[in-house]
Amino acid sequence: MSRMTGVVGAVLGALALVATLAPAPPAAAAAFDPALAAAFLRSQQQPDGGFETQGFPGFETPDAVLALAEASQTGPGWNGNAARVAVAAVVRNGKSPLDYLDDLAETTTSAGQAAKLIVLDAAPLSIPPTQFDPQGDGAVNLMAKMEGGRRADGSFGSPGTLNATLYAAIAEAEFGDGTPAATRDFILAAQQANGGWGFSGDPKGTEVDVDTTGLALQALVAARVDPYSTAARRAVAFLRANQLPSGGWEAFGEEDPNSTATAILGLTAAGRAVETCWPSAIASLAGRQAADGHVASPNDTYGASTFATSQAVQALGRKALPAVRAPAYCPDDGYRMVAADGGVFARGAPWFGSAAGLHLNRPVVGIAGRPGGQGYWLVAGDGGVFAYGDARFLGSTGAMTLTKPVVGIAATPSGSGYWLVGSDGGVFAYGDAPFLGSTGALTLNRPIVGMAVTPSGNGYWLVASDGGVFAYGDARFLGSTGALSLNRPIVGMAATPSGNGYWLVGADDGVFAYGDASFLGTPAATPGPVVGIRSGTRSDSFVTADAQGRAVTHGPGIEVVDPAPALNAPVVGIAG
Repeated sequence: MSRMTGVVGAVLGALALVATLAPAPPAAAAAFDPALAAAFLRSQQQPDGGFETQGFPGFETPDAVLALAEASQTGPGWNGNAARVAVAAVVRNGKSPLDYLDDLAETTTSAGQAAKLIVLDAAPLSIPPTQFDPQGDGAVNLMAKMEGGRRADGSFGSPGTLNATLYAAIAEAEFGDGTPAATRDFILAAQQANGGWGFSGDPKGTEVDVDTTGLALQALVAARVDPYSTAARRAVAFLRANQLPSGGWEAFGEEDPNSTATAILGLTAAGRAVETCWPSAIASLAGRQAADGHVASPNDTYGASTFATSQAVQALGRKALPAVRAPAYCPDDGYRMVAADGGVFARGAPWFGSAAGLHLNRPVVGIAGRPGGQGYWLVAGDGGVFAYGDARFLGSTGAMTLTKPVVGIAATPSGSGYWLVGSDGGVFAYGDAPFLGSTGALTLNRPIVGMAVTPSGNGYWLVASDGGVFAYGDARFLGSTGALSLNRPIVGMAATPSGNGYWLVGADDGVFAYGDASFLGTPAATPGPVVGIRSGTRSDSFVTADAQGRAVTHGPGIEVVDPAPALNAPVVGIAG
């Protein structure tokens, strides 16, 4: 069976609202030189042709070989023959890395090692894994060695080590008849309550193991699990929640390039376009390259190995791995929070700037994302508008004398217009945003606190702090809390993608669902006071944010609280 090119055909419809972390502002992307990294790897080659600088046979060489192959690629696709020639040309003492791999394949009895050789080396170098014989001294059937370690429950290798099963799941997808259902189910059952996977595969574990989780995401996508399924979304949420402010991930208390690399590969497998959605992860990993080409690691204190450099080359190149991947896309599942001083904090969405360094006439009160995710607007209480990314300034009330302050902003679906809304329900339309009515002339029981827009852009809702809802244009009234006695006031509103439903959220994170908006229960971990709600591309998931900058992702099987960023002023809004 030929090597799969890496596209999962169906994303099964809707995209999930899992807010992936990209701390703001992201570090500027550092230049990474794969040729310099390959030169470092070549300098570490051992007399047997391999790269076992730390004395653990079979640990470093398979990854180093893939990194050398990755660095050799010059075209947009993958050329297995060119990869094999490049690796064979790396010779010391008359031995190439292929000689080392041939000997390793002949001597190993480990199902996990065989699976790893298939995924990292045989497939990328276009060597049939059933006849692995780089030296020409007798073929080894790596698939048979791997299959010999299959257990009745679908796992591979020794109990208590999940990686063998994860590599086997990928190998079966590439060269077998597809990942066995029992293997897929075994991996799914091993997911921890926190959304990640641990090295032992114990679902009752609580460890934060980014490396295993990144590999598990690759294995699930290879096993044809929907990359926007609950399991995959929980895994992405786990990675988001554990990303460091620097953009990388840690292992054993220190930022670790291997963890960062495996997280990037897992996210890529799940269809998250890391350059766009998680730019700080790329910048963090690339920025660790030293002048000699190696990628600095906390493990360098034990003597620099090749492992961090090898995995960094793989993750930053991403031509060979992930072996199977969903179509690259930056789903509408990230968000940005804005503070009263204009500071913007982006998670799973690009950061384009903020008003934090400006002298503001009035505090910022809201944020609206431009459809497409490549820009946003901020609005202050006087209606002053600040545009970033591809969002254009189209007008403001900054020079007007307002009856009541502006409390929010909403974008048109085209991204070529926006509305501002005042606490009295006065609506101000700019660009292609139509004026469809307001409560400016009404006597309200409570002030307006938010606004949501229909998918057509020809309608909008206003919501008051008592949960009273006012519908205009093609927006339909579907219910309100106006007649209820609330524990805390309503602070925001978000519409479902269909426009046939909406959520209201209270300051205590109490959520009220109407129309086709899914009610997901009472949050188990409530931040507070909540200041806003952000919906995405599904009617069953949303994100709320509190004044401290903590955000909660709500969805089927998901409730993840993101840690708060360092703030100089309270958060006042959240948007895409």
